[in-house]
Amino acid sequence: MDVFSTQLAGSILLPFLVASSGGTLGEYQKTLERVDLIELNHHYDDLGRHNYDQVIFYEWSPEYSRYHVIAWSLVDEKKTRIPRRVPGTRQWYVRWTERGSSVPREVRSHLFRETWSQIDPESANKELLAEKYRLSLSRPGR
Repeated sequence: MDVFSTQLAGSILLPFLVASSGGTLGEYQKTLERVDLIELNHHYDDLGRHNYDQVIFYEWSPEYSRYHVIAWSLVDEKKTRIPRRVPGTRQWYVRWTERGSSVPREVRSHLFRETWSQIDPESANKELLAEKYRLSLSRPGR
């Protein structure tokens, strides 16, 4: 098979494979990252009223023997950033598309916890490790 035939076959087969899988080409360009812990936090005020929900991503620090926040996000009204279990596994994931990007992002972890608090765990973690020293999730498209 020459180069032209290979390219032609690829241009014909790829859309067919994508269509037959029920997916879109964007799913093949997904940014996949792993963290040590995903937390879904429900924050309440001093009177017990619900303020907001947030998802927090942590990395384990062996040096300090604790988790450090690397990123967080508010859960939107559509609940698109709610952690979900990967079917048939013990992994959890959060999937969303950043504003201004067409590349979906997925963050996975083997550990998940759900908390209800009056203290913001992400803000409290800033007292242990200043935000400027945090690791972060990669930027989309890199």
